[in-house]
Amino acid sequence: MRRTALVAGLAMLSPAGPVRAENDGMCRNGMFAEGNDSFALARITGPGKAHFLDDMNGCPGPSAACRQKAYVLPGDRVVTGRSRGGYVCTYFPNKVGGSAGWMPRERLAPLAMPPRPAHWLGSWADGDNWLRIGRSKAGLRVTGMAFWPSARPSLQDRPGGPNMGEIDGPLRVNGTRAEEPSCRVTFHLLGDVLIASDPHRVCDGMNVTFSGVYLRKGR
Repeated sequence: MRRTALVAGLAMLSPAGPVRAENDGMCRNGMFAEGNDSFALARITGPGKAHFLDDMNGCPGPSAACRQKAYVLPGDRVVTGRSRGGYVCTYFPNKVGGSAGWMPRERLAPLAMPPRPAHWLGSWADGDNWLRIGRSKAGLRVTGMAFWPSARPSLQDRPGGPNMGEIDGPLRVNGTRAEEPSCRVTFHLLGDVLIASDPHRVCDGMNVTFSGVYLRKGR
């Protein structure tokens, strides 16, 4: 792989994101979907590697000590969230996971993508978790499964098999945002990227969540 230690990579880049407390500097992989209220797409610009930056011990900042091993390259497409000073919470997804951290704003070029209702349709995956959005008589419907620790854990890791969550209900769409009211999961559509936020855990087993950055399957 061309990214060292990178486990794993649309709307305008949010200029500021939601208003948050100044000490709310957390930006991490597992918390990206729930830790940001608005999302956009951007492309990495500028010369050379763009390292993700940590969120503790005085970071993000220009110090080399803030740099993660994970990085992206010019031209890579990323998902962006809220801003903090001159940095933007950024996530690079791919089919086997993703990396998140703060990114200097000057390395991000906003990408515009007009909403198209048909883009909701299809199958989506975030690791073993999956979602499927199709048409129903009332509009759109979302079904899916989520797992912990994985869909097929080893007997040593989970002798009784995985904990599971299931979603199956109508999808109330408003532009690039949507909600499934029974499970109280919200979605944000960015072309071939679908972000699910599941803070209430209504339809989840223990440690299970639908929260994540999903990629469209088959593309």
